[in-house]
Amino acid sequence: MRQGTMNSFRLIAALVAMGALALAAMATLNGCGGGGTGTGVTPPTGLRVQGTVLDEQGRAVSGIRIIVLPNNLSALSGSDGRFTIDVGSGTAPTEFKVDVSNRANEYYEVVGYAGRNIQGCSINLPAPAGNVIDIGVVTVYSQGTPPPPPHDICP
Repeated sequence: MRQGTMNSFRLIAALVAMGALALAAMATLNGCGGGGTGTGVTPPTGLRVQGTVLDEQGRAVSGIRIIVLPNNLSALSGSDGRFTIDVGSGTAPTEFKVDVSNRANEYYEVVGYAGRNIQGCSINLPAPAGNVIDIGVVTVYSQGTPPPPPHDICP
């Protein structure tokens, strides 16, 4: 009986110690005393530029580079066509441009944005909402599909 009681005390002590460790870990993750949000996620401090690249049929296009200026920071669109560029807390970007050279054998250099042809142009970014600048949809045109008329180049 004495051996069983000793094992029970050891088990209870181990459970109490594990509970204390779990509480300490939760307090650290929730940012207690550290000025965190209480969610375990640190909010971003700088701007983020985001958007989506689609083809003329509305399908997602990957591998298209979006560049923000004057920072020259860039990102490639993913398999869902989306891209995100973390600008950080440096100089706020004012313009963006689109580089299709990674997919030039499939898409024209002509790119559509807000109903205009922006081939080789840099375009003013929309105003930020909080810390996010949402470009919206950028359209790339497949080889064999007529792009928008050239008179719209560089609005």
